[in-house]
Amino acid sequence: MDVETREVNGSAQRTKLVQRAKMRYVIDGIVVIVMGCLLYYGASWQIFRPYTDAAKYECYAAAFWNGVSSLGQFPHGQCAFISASHSSQDFSAGLQQAHVPLAFIQFVASQATNQPLHALPHEYPILTLLPFSLGLLAPHFWSQVAFAIGMLLIAALIYCALVRYRSRRAALVYAALLVAGCWATAAGRFDLFPSALTLFAVLCALKSRWNWAFFLLAVATLLKFYPILLLPPFFIALYKTENWRWRSWHAWRPVGVFVATCVLVVVASLLLSVEGTVAPLGYFGDRPVQVESLSSSLMWLASLVQPQKLQFAYTFGSLNVVSAGTTFVSTLMVVVLIVGLLYTFWLQWRGKMDLATATLLTLLLVMITGKVFSPQYLIWVVPLLAYVGEADWRWVATWGAIGLLTTWIYPAIYTMAPLLQVPYLPLFYPVVTVRNLLMLGSVLALLIYSARRQRAAKSIRS
Repeated sequence: MDVETREVNGSAQRTKLVQRAKMRYVIDGIVVIVMGCLLYYGASWQIFRPYTDAAKYECYAAAFWNGVSSLGQFPHGQCAFISASHSSQDFSAGLQQAHVPLAFIQFVASQATNQPLHALPHEYPILTLLPFSLGLLAPHFWSQVAFAIGMLLIAALIYCALVRYRSRRAALVYAALLVAGCWATAAGRFDLFPSALTLFAVLCALKSRWNWAFFLLAVATLLKFYPILLLPPFFIALYKTENWRWRSWHAWRPVGVFVATCVLVVVASLLLSVEGTVAPLGYFGDRPVQVESLSSSLMWLASLVQPQKLQFAYTFGSLNVVSAGTTFVSTLMVVVLIVGLLYTFWLQWRGKMDLATATLLTLLLVMITGKVFSPQYLIWVVPLLAYVGEADWRWVATWGAIGLLTTWIYPAIYTMAPLLQVPYLPLFYPVVTVRNLLMLGSVLALLIYSARRQRAAKSIRS
């Protein structure tokens, strides 16, 4: 009887465990559905409009696959920015002034953008055409819906990855922060792609799958450039955990995977369009200070102490600010970025933070010191915020507030006045500045916390 009783009790216990597991899966499914519905609703006001980011992506994809001459099928004005920007005359003239060999100039001239496979995005690397082409899988009227659904599937994949490789609490925090801060942007931008790849690269590195980690990091870089700054923390993690030997090819192989992937894609891009390949570099180098950045907040605070006129203009697809102190503030931000990155890498080298924390801090430093801070930039870090902070209430409350303030800024405050009048609204700069200072304080707190730790761990909890 005792044996039979134990078997019955064991069977009942296993049944309860299975039922609990099924219930957790049901809860996860409900969370993903609710998250998806909220994010779709947040982006729905942009869908079916011809001047949204998703509409621009569709134009870029159509121009690449079919040539610029095919853009006449779209509503009037939707793709005008491509027709105006894809002229190679100025680029060819610059090559001639630089005394580039005639054969190369003729090669560039042969890459006419009215032909298929030659019109590359002037703002983004070539691999962005993969997510951009999601909209082309559906009829034109439903293209932006198809793109939004694709992004929501990526968001669901990130949630499942956090459940599997971190914890259900981290996944729930991710869902909450994504809705709070990226309500209007997650389903309407492609930033979830590089964000997901960055998280998966970290997860592979933590499992010592270094080749995959560096490959995914390379693909993320070829989508949005910024992940290239994550090479130092990844290399430090590789060096510290794998008994790295500089004379060994095996030790260098993950780095070789990164370099080979980038070189292969860049060469392919150059063969298709030299002008389109180099254009994004100049595009970002020439951008002025955007009104939502920390640099802009500092200029606004300075104008309160020593009155100076701030001028605003809509250029490079964003609302930007110009003042007498622009050069000084931009230089200051570059210095802060360099010092912050070096200190972060030093803390990681000393074992006071793990790869996930170093990756998160690197991205946050890039965001707060950059000339541009668009609302969708929060998408870059939300998965890592959930992974590193998990369910620490101080962490969740701080970043929940930052997310809600970001959503208040865009789209709420932006819809209160014509675009060029938005910076003059009484709410705009105070809300933006509070959000930016909260972000800065969060970065400083994480740096101080890491500096005081005895050894790296996987959580920021005390």
